[in-house]
Amino acid sequence: MVFIPAIFLMLMSGYLNSVILALREVRAYALISITGLIILVGIVYLGVTYGTIDQALLSFAVGYAVMFFCALVYLIYKRKTIRLGMGKPDLASAKKIWRFIVMAISAIIFGRLLDFGVRDYVIELYDLERTGLWQSVTKMSSSYLLIFSGTVGVIYYPKMASLIHDKKELRKYVIRIMGFVAFISLLTLSIYYLNKEFILRFFFADGFERAGYLVRYQAIGDFFALLAYLLAYVLSARVETMKYIGAQAVSAIIYLGVVSLLIDQYNLEALTMAYMFRYIGFFFILVIFNRKLLFR
Repeated sequence: MVFIPAIFLMLMSGYLNSVILALREVRAYALISITGLIILVGIVYLGVTYGTIDQALLSFAVGYAVMFFCALVYLIYKRKTIRLGMGKPDLASAKKIWRFIVMAISAIIFGRLLDFGVRDYVIELYDLERTGLWQSVTKMSSSYLLIFSGTVGVIYYPKMASLIHDKKELRKYVIRIMGFVAFISLLTLSIYYLNKEFILRFFFADGFERAGYLVRYQAIGDFFALLAYLLAYVLSARVETMKYIGAQAVSAIIYLGVVSLLIDQYNLEALTMAYMFRYIGFFFILVIFNRKLLFR
């Protein structure tokens, strides 16, 4: 009952924020996105900490509802300059939107759904306790990748998309951001690796420090994942659908291939090794697809 309203509100929130971004209201977009995320995290934290399981689930829907109304209030406030209405979309616009939908679906299939499938396989192969150790490391990755993607969506993507027809300026901007992200990522991931036992125990519970040996390959994979996402956003902004899907599909094949080859010999560590090779492959595929931008 809660899942469907939460998904609807999340989609509507994303839609209204996209409208604001399309109107080049970057400052408003950033403020609404950051404010909405802070409120969402706060509501979910209260629901999880002080409520029942049902209330914790309900807090997600409430949080997304607040994010939706933040964007809606802004558009209502700007109603004199921004006209909103209901109507039948034209065929050309529907085709363009469909290409973005296809890219989003491919990211879900080759991303989350694949991860869920591998997780279920690992649970059957080992047990919940050993799988939990591996999942603690993957959850750490998911957490700071989520923060990164949120920041990129607010700061990097709007600027990059505005330069999409100016190749010279786009190249300078993308390379500059990639250099900055590489430096920050190398610094923070090194700190994480050197303090992995403490960090895992702090964010999870006593005993999870045993997953420290899995961090090495996972951290390397995270480094390349962060850089790869910057290049993937370029393909998305250019609406190069087939290249985007192809990169996702090949990286998924690499992941499954390495898991199947190494799981018997390296056990849980094979999963983090596969993750590392997956995103190294994803990064270099995207470099090839963006070679005209990066090297000319």
